[in-house]
Amino acid sequence: MIVGMKKITVLVQTKDVEPTLKVLAGAGVLHIEHQRAPRSESVSRLEENLKSLSKAIETLPVVQVQENTVPDYNQASEGILALLEAREVIREDLKKIKKNIDLWREWGDFPPKLIEELKDSDIRIYLAKLNKKQLSQVPQEVVLEEIFKKGNIFYCALISKNKTTLPFETLSLPNEGLNEMILKLERAESEIAQIEKRLFEFAKYKNALSSYRQRLKSLLEFHGVRAGMGSFARLAYLKGYCPDYSVKTLEQLAEREKWGLLIEEPDKLDNVPTLIKNPRWIQIIEPVFNMIKTIPGYRELDISFWFLLFFSVFFGILIGDAGYGLVFLLINLVCHIKFKDSRLDKSVFFLMYVLSSSAIIWGVLSATFFGKAYLPAGVGPLLPFLKEHSNVQALCFFIGALHLSIAHFWRLLRKLPGLNAASEAGWIAVLWAAYFLARLLILGASFPVFAKWLFGTGTALIILFSSPRKNILKGIGFGIGDFLLHVINSFTDVVSYIRLFAVGVATVAVADAFNQMASSIGYNNLLMGFLTALILLFGHTLNILLGAMAILVHGVRLNVLEFSSHLNMEWSGTEYAPFKIREE
Repeated sequence: MIVGMKKITVLVQTKDVEPTLKVLAGAGVLHIEHQRAPRSESVSRLEENLKSLSKAIETLPVVQVQENTVPDYNQASEGILALLEAREVIREDLKKIKKNIDLWREWGDFPPKLIEELKDSDIRIYLAKLNKKQLSQVPQEVVLEEIFKKGNIFYCALISKNKTTLPFETLSLPNEGLNEMILKLERAESEIAQIEKRLFEFAKYKNALSSYRQRLKSLLEFHGVRAGMGSFARLAYLKGYCPDYSVKTLEQLAEREKWGLLIEEPDKLDNVPTLIKNPRWIQIIEPVFNMIKTIPGYRELDISFWFLLFFSVFFGILIGDAGYGLVFLLINLVCHIKFKDSRLDKSVFFLMYVLSSSAIIWGVLSATFFGKAYLPAGVGPLLPFLKEHSNVQALCFFIGALHLSIAHFWRLLRKLPGLNAASEAGWIAVLWAAYFLARLLILGASFPVFAKWLFGTGTALIILFSSPRKNILKGIGFGIGDFLLHVINSFTDVVSYIRLFAVGVATVAVADAFNQMASSIGYNNLLMGFLTALILLFGHTLNILLGAMAILVHGVRLNVLEFSSHLNMEWSGTEYAPFKIREE
């Protein structure tokens, strides 16, 4: 359920701004809406410090022994960043040194400075890589010394009296000899090792620095709110939104602190944040919403219950295997026990219990346990209806029509007592006509006469009541436009639920393929038994991973796109984030 909000304006004297913000932050009930860009010198400084600290924390390795405090947080952060910068510079130097070593290793060690000094005596030494044709082009006055040969290339030294123009390119001499390069490489690697050692020493402060980062975030939020307040004369004000159930708290604080307080109903142009409160058994679906990062708008609908219900059904059909459901259940149980004392959100574990149970139930109903290949002879589905693929496809169409009808029925209730509510009844009728049409076109089932009446009645309701107006012809025109725009989508959306059948069948087919592959090898000896077990382990693990991906692609999609689009949801919400002190 989306919690109702009130629009709040708090008015105080400029001299009381800081204590007012501290009281509001302590209460933690007001979502702040800035009245101007929250920019100030302190905000910029805190943003820079927070950015630097975050970079330092993310770089530090994880160690078991942790210190609870840091002697100087800023100095530690600056020290870590200085080490990181020095390491980056040395790594760049290392790349250049290694490149030079690779380039000059085959030439051996020689002193480049001595070659340069010989120029003062009018002796020039050039190094070059020459082919046979270029060897014949060496001038007669130049002495050619072959250092070594690699393939058809001759690595040569060319010595001449005075400066000579050569008909080919020569190599630029390095700044130091090979042995010096190797020494520089060793020194650089030693310096990096020392830096890594220092970073490892800083790693014991990682948790303390993370706690300090939370304090910086709170400070940044505080100063951001302060910089974003409106002001005039000697007064300052801030605006925001407060849940209905917390308005009394604000009224008591205003009376005690002598604030001016204005409480209003939000209007349609306000960007009201969304706060969702549901019973705990529905809240278990929240990890899915957090993962896909979707928030309904304040004036939209909370689909948590329907999402949980149908997502569980979709999970069961898409996985479609009691064995896989049992694997999910056992893994979830082990993780729940292991992390029971951690601060992790436990709702994900309860969600997985529900989803795993759904897969187990569908697997039992359809007689699927790690595929069908290993089931004993005579073992059939607990629900014989599921033996026929056409029945499962029809069931998927039925689920689709039901799912989308719920969306339109919900819209109908919201539109009452307006005449346009009748158009939603029309869409429900069209959806069920689409269900029967899908059965006709895809399954070859008969198209009942009453389905024609459903379609005709639904079409009439949509055209007449989609946009009722005083000008009847204009209203009918809008209704025809609405019908033509969405009628094809209604049919395709119902048909799209066949993806549940397709993925479920594919999951069983892949499982059986690996089962048969393993059976062809058998267990006649230890090696064959090992290969059989390896194929089964690899195959079913891969199939489980593919099933999990199918849940994200198809199970989530049918709720977030098909169902939500028929609800006309845009997921345009802003999460309710009250201004509060999170760290002492």
